[in-house]
Amino acid sequence: MVCDLLIKPVTRETLSADSAKAEAIRMLVGGDAFNVASNLSALGTETTLYSAVGEDAFGAFALDYAEKLGVSTQWIKTTDGPTSVTAVLIHPDGERSFVVQRGASHELKERQISDDLLRKYDLLYIGSACGIPGLDGEGLTRLLHRAKVLDCKTAMDITGNPTRRSAAQLLPALPNLDFFLPSAYEAMDLSGRDSPGKAADYFHEKGVPVVAVKMGGQGALLSAGGKQEVFPAYEGPVVDTTGAGDAFVAGFLAALSRGESLPGCVQIGNGAGAKCVERLGSSGTLPAYQELISFTGLHRE
Repeated sequence: MVCDLLIKPVTRETLSADSAKAEAIRMLVGGDAFNVASNLSALGTETTLYSAVGEDAFGAFALDYAEKLGVSTQWIKTTDGPTSVTAVLIHPDGERSFVVQRGASHELKERQISDDLLRKYDLLYIGSACGIPGLDGEGLTRLLHRAKVLDCKTAMDITGNPTRRSAAQLLPALPNLDFFLPSAYEAMDLSGRDSPGKAADYFHEKGVPVVAVKMGGQGALLSAGGKQEVFPAYEGPVVDTTGAGDAFVAGFLAALSRGESLPGCVQIGNGAGAKCVERLGSSGTLPAYQELISFTGLHRE
């Protein structure tokens, strides 16, 4: 959970100029887990977010923003450190670069999340694995194992620029994972394989039964049950690609919670990603679930 400072457009000329005009400068709230939680709320799925903010103006803004989007703040802790903040530099084509100040949400630890809390939910989703030092490694493995023991389904995404060291830390956690939802470059970097399909095979070898690889404008790859299928992206306007992958995850999990088939979950995830990039910002951008169903064309006779 981070405060996002969005600036559009940013070009090489912008960065070299003494002063430049912007079409938009906004302060919103993002971060993988917050984006997923707020979009699940928009889709009508009961969700609780566990995160942290600092005792500063950014933290106060983040808590107020969460409540406006229907995200429960009950388990969002306030700490002495600063709130995590990201400057999102949006390129003219909608792609973006991030400049990150790590803060409270990057200091989360496995022991802070109790078994009593896990028992209340059907699924535990972890955003930003490989980017939370206090949770990665042994803590991540313990948390996912505890969730599985308590019959809680588990899903995970990763963040940043994963390395082979990240992969080594991640491997012990994978057998406790039901759904792995990385982007194509993250999947290939972690696995050392040269294609999304081969990367998915690698994660199956390490114990993950269902892998959905996000491939941006090419759609998403579903790998499960010995089969692989690519589902194409939905076409539409692109304003800002920030949070598109998180919107995919929210659509996928919302569909999963409603008993949708795995191919249907991926298609709804693709639809959610397409609707997200139509707007500036990454959180709470999705329409109601039935509108998303209509957009994707699922369940039509």
